[in-house]
Amino acid sequence: METRRIVIIGGGYAGVHAAKILEKRFRKREDVEILLIDKNPYHTLMTDLHEVAGGRVVPDATRVSFHVIFGGRKVRWVTDRVETVDVEEKVVIGEEGCYPYTYLVMAAGGAPEFFNIPGVQENCFTLW
Repeated sequence: METRRIVIIGGGYAGVHAAKILEKRFRKREDVEILLIDKNPYHTLMTDLHEVAGGRVVPDATRVSFHVIFGGRKVRWVTDRVETVDVEEKVVIGEEGCYPYTYLVMAAGGAPEFFNIPGVQENCFTLW
């Protein structure tokens, strides 16, 4: 039986949620592997960043290790920065390695939006 590899790019809310749902669905399947790739070894609680900005908590309070999130689950994770995806060869290429896949989930996140308002980008602080 051929192994099916599901690769998830991004360890934000969408990537972590996708990994949990897929793991639950394929937990008993020996022919399915789930790999999450993120530039950090942790998930950032973006909804709590205002607490850091306000000085109420330290930055580490908004980080949850993938080991804690996926410990005991059938999800592997690697810390790598994705450079490109070769869709024809079905491989994710990172700075540290290459990751072949059968199915790919793109959950790479976003960036702040300034809505073309003059001066906003130059004069504000983002919580990203």
